[in-house]
Formats: sequence, structure tokens, C-alpha cells
Amino acid sequence: MTSSPSLGEGPRAGPLRLVLSTFPDGKSAAEASLRLVERKVVACATALPARSLYRWKGKVEESQEVLVLFKTSTKKVGALFRELARIHPYEVPEIVELETFRVHEPYLRWLLGNVDRASRDVARASEEAAVRPSGRPRTRSRRSARSAPSRPS
Repeated sequence: MTSSPSLGEGPRAGPLRLVLSTFPDGKSAAEASLRLVERKVVACATALPARSLYRWKGKVEESQEVLVLFKTSTKKVGALFRELARIHPYEVPEIVELETFRVHEPYLRWLLGNVDRASRDVARASEEAAVRPSGRPRTRSRRSARSAPSRPS
């Protein structure tokens, strides 16, 4: 006889975490993102415009905000939460961790190589293997046609 899985069972989450947070404007989102990338707490931060509706101090509010998706490793989530809470301009910042179950392997190697010391050598070796003898990448990134930095997002 087989039992059905409980709500807590299922695929195990992988080593990548998405942490989302909203900011009041592009400037504060960019400053927080730069700080976290420079300190290697996150490998990448993607900012998107957002229209938010929420209840605050008994009133329904509507705001134009910037939603930032921070990409990091499971090892760095605690540091990310602490640093975001410390530097965030909101009184009650939205800081939400999302588990990921599948990640494109080259992107995962790149991400871990940018936030975890133990993974950097593996990521560096992977990047070197992806370069032709001419020094040019084997494949173009999806961003290269737009003249953006050629790193995964």
C-alpha cells in the first residue's frame, strides 16, 4: 500500500535561491543591488518596474515601485536577509526567499562561482572551457546582440 505524499514532501530545492524585495525607486534599488553584488552576497540583481497595491496602517495604498530579484546561493541567504534588512529604505521591507528546483547548469555554475569561494575554481574552469583558442566565446549570450554585458542574468 502506498501513501500519498504530505504537503511538505516533493522535489528537493537546489542550491540557487531567488530573494525578492521591492524598493520605492530605481535609485535605492540600484544602490542596494550594487552593494550586494560588490560584496558577493548575490551574483545578480534584476530590477523590474512594479505597481503595488497593499494595506498600510489601515489604508489601501498604491505605489509605483521597483521589484528586485536577487540571485544567490543557499549559503548566502542569511547574509542577504541581514544586509537587506539593514540597508533597506522601508520601515517594513518585503524580503522573500523563493526556492528553485531546476536551474540551467551553466548559469548555476556562474552564479555559485560569483558568491561561493569553494565554487569559484569550478566556475573558472567551466568558463575557460567555453572559450575557443582564438579567445572568443563558443556561443554568444542572449544579451550580446544588445551590447549589454555578456554575463548570464
